[in-house]
Amino acid sequence: MTVKTCVARISLCLLFVPLPLQADVFNIAWDNDLFTGSDRGYTNGVRLSYLTSAAEAGNQGSASLARAARDGLTFLPGVGDPANQHAVSFSLRQLMVTPEDINRKEPQLDDMPYAGHLSLSGTLWSWNDDTVTGFGGHLGVVGPESGAEAIQKWVHKVTGSEDPRGWDNQLGTDVIGGLQAAHGRKLLHAGQTGDIEQQLSVVGSAVLSNFRTTANTGLIWRLGRHLPTNFIPDYAGTAPTIALPGSFSESATAWSVFIGLGVEYIAYSYLEDNADDYRFKEDPFLAQIGLGGTWQWDRLQAALILRASTGEEQRNQDNFSFGTLSLSWAL
Repeated sequence: MTVKTCVARISLCLLFVPLPLQADVFNIAWDNDLFTGSDRGYTNGVRLSYLTSAAEAGNQGSASLARAARDGLTFLPGVGDPANQHAVSFSLRQLMVTPEDINRKEPQLDDMPYAGHLSLSGTLWSWNDDTVTGFGGHLGVVGPESGAEAIQKWVHKVTGSEDPRGWDNQLGTDVIGGLQAAHGRKLLHAGQTGDIEQQLSVVGSAVLSNFRTTANTGLIWRLGRHLPTNFIPDYAGTAPTIALPGSFSESATAWSVFIGLGVEYIAYSYLEDNADDYRFKEDPFLAQIGLGGTWQWDRLQAALILRASTGEEQRNQDNFSFGTLSLSWAL
């Protein structure tokens, strides 16, 4: 047997080793309205996330970081419960907002302004079979330094889409930051492990930030086989990494489909506050719907979510929509 054949067989065996429940998880998620066919409003977003091993897994590796965060933040509701697992997530997130007509160079004062956003966030998660709670913070920048212009032009070039021509008018530069919290609770679970299972859950979150201060709440129904511990797929951006803790099933293969309904209250919007001559007025209440599915194969998991919301702008109540493709790998 050659060395090359030996390495290949060992790698294959490692891939099929049963997945540790507390494994580190790496995730990449791509939001884009190309999935639903138009450029307007929230146009594109990319998120790279990493979730540590659970604090309860031991004192080695990333579990020690989660343990330190858990022990230092026990004053927060739901943190430190001996029945829960705890882990820390880190996310680098970029998003961009554009008007509907991206072919025009001049400012479109009757539409939304161009804006790019780049931020780094960290969140401590505490979860069990019936609840998931997270507390975190974020820091970032709005403006040319976000890299949104270069990324959108590259994506449109690769996909053969229309070149966006109005980025010279984008908002910025400003430093943004804030705090966030999220909580979800399972309301109903029907079915046995290995058979078709159903779950109904409620989720809520709040963000206090000088970019966007919001409060969200929603209901999620999910159906599938070998459902993982985490009962909340990130169906409508309720919290950027709420779907990561406990996201992998103990089974080698698993699948699910889901639908979520939610409402968002927007207390503050950087876009509206800094729109100046733009006649952009953000609606304080948005209704949301999301539907999608997940598929897990050993240490890999893929999800596709389609989302829609009522219009962001009070003068223009047309719905806007986008899709999210998410890939996770348990390390």
